[in-house]
Amino acid sequence: MSVDPGPPAPVQTPDPVPFPRRISPDFRAAHDRHLAWPKSFGFLSSEAAEAHHLRGQFPLIAAMFYPNATGSELDLGVDQQSWYFLFDDALDEEWGRSPERVRHLVGLVKEGTSGEASPLPLAGAFADMRRRSCQDMPEDWIQRSAAHWSSYLDHHVHEARSRQTGAPMSLSTYLRVRRHTIGVAPVVDLAERLSSCVLPDHLYALPHLSVMREMTKTFIICDNDIVSLEKDTALGERNNLVLCLERDHGLSRAEAIDQALCRRAEALELFTGAHRALLGATATSHLDPAERDLLQRYCTEALRTTIRGAHDWHHASTRYHGQSAPPVPLTRPRSQDRSS
Repeated sequence: MSVDPGPPAPVQTPDPVPFPRRISPDFRAAHDRHLAWPKSFGFLSSEAAEAHHLRGQFPLIAAMFYPNATGSELDLGVDQQSWYFLFDDALDEEWGRSPERVRHLVGLVKEGTSGEASPLPLAGAFADMRRRSCQDMPEDWIQRSAAHWSSYLDHHVHEARSRQTGAPMSLSTYLRVRRHTIGVAPVVDLAERLSSCVLPDHLYALPHLSVMREMTKTFIICDNDIVSLEKDTALGERNNLVLCLERDHGLSRAEAIDQALCRRAEALELFTGAHRALLGATATSHLDPAERDLLQRYCTEALRTTIRGAHDWHHASTRYHGQSAPPVPLTRPRSQDRSS
């Protein structure tokens, strides 16, 4: 089964993101080949599962996150997006309401941060993706990105605990957890690799850059939770920024959405202000020209593309509307076992 991915759909007007829209020239070819990877681990074994996966348009978001990537490098970005949403669907549909099961699943997947492959399809696919991501990368990036993946996975246990008890998170708790489970940090990490802007630790830790990364997360949380509100409500999910604003501040639905939009705009304003300050003469006077160029490339090719790509995909993808996902398999069908 295949569908024409088509061009990205028009984004809402007025466009809140002042960065140019970009997309990899290899987008359509990546779309044509992207189902092979999840199928090789036993996923998408039915027409319904394949159709649901295609509706997510994961090659589109990867091609916008990583507009410089082509061929196998773009495929890596697409596979990461496929894995994210296979994992997300597993938690939404079956596993996510039991903290014990989520903790066990997370433990199996986390083994893959060091290249170990579990027989569980989600874990095996993660280990494969992680191995390819780390190939020829410097040790500081490998350690940093491993920590980001571990944090992303661990915080899903908090979400599962809230679902099990039926007690929704407070706004402050939700934002603390969501900054990890939104999955922005691994996306930006991979952008360093795919856009040749890998930062050494001493540059990565610059304060203004830390602000920019946090505001990238905030922008995407606001944007995602607005577009996923209908889907979350249908699933009985109570941990969504809009719903938290309603509860904590006694707002109507329209008022809560307006507040989320204001928070999104504020995040973008802080992002651009930190960017100006980072590249100012005082902030970078101790750096040599090559380091300043690398910082500028990171801001443009890793952070700005993440904001721009996430926003465009949110408003182009049909993932947040329509039928729910078919169950994600607990084990791989025997006929589709892979040799190691």
